[in-house]
Formats: sequence, structure tokens, C-alpha cells
Amino acid sequence: MGLTKAAALAYLMFNLYTPPCFAAIGALNSELKSGKWLLGAICLQLATGFTVGFLVYQIGTLITTGNLGVGFLGGLIAVIIFVLIIVGLVVKANRQIDAEYALNK
Repeated sequence: MGLTKAAALAYLMFNLYTPPCFAAIGALNSELKSGKWLLGAICLQLATGFTVGFLVYQIGTLITTGNLGVGFLGGLIAVIIFVLIIVGLVVKANRQIDAEYALNK
């Protein structure tokens, strides 16, 4: 089947960080009271799970075989895009906070 120990561990790590069951998502929806924030939270959980799974698989494959795993370049591009989106959102939020709490001159 071609399933290595590194791939199995990466799959388990991905499942640890993915969104929980529908009941927990429903509770998250009632707490956030916004579909936009709910979608953002689910996307963040999926991106975190993918990143952790990608790193575990690539590092595990590198340790066990001495080569990078399959799909390294595509996965690396996806992780870089995730990081850029998150950094962009943080910078935007910081600018809005600074503008809101700036002292009037």
C-alpha cells in the first residue's frame, strides 16, 4: 500500500489539529455569533493541521530515507501561503487597533 510510518504519523498529527465534530463546530458558531469568524476558525484549524502534518511527514521521511518526501514543493508553497495570509491579517488588525487607539493631535 506504500504507507510508511512517517506518513501514518503525519496523518495522525493532521487529525489532531483539524476541526472537531459538528457539535463542537455548532458550539463554536454560537459562541462566535458570526459566520465569517466561524469560517476563519475552521480554515485556521485546517491550515494548522496541514502544516503540522506536512512538517512531520517531510522531517520523518528525511530522517528515515535521507530524501524529502513526495509533494515537498507543493506543500511548501501551501505552507508559505498560509503564513503570508496569517501575517497579513495580523498586520491589518494591528493597524486598525493603532488607528482606533491613536491619540488625537
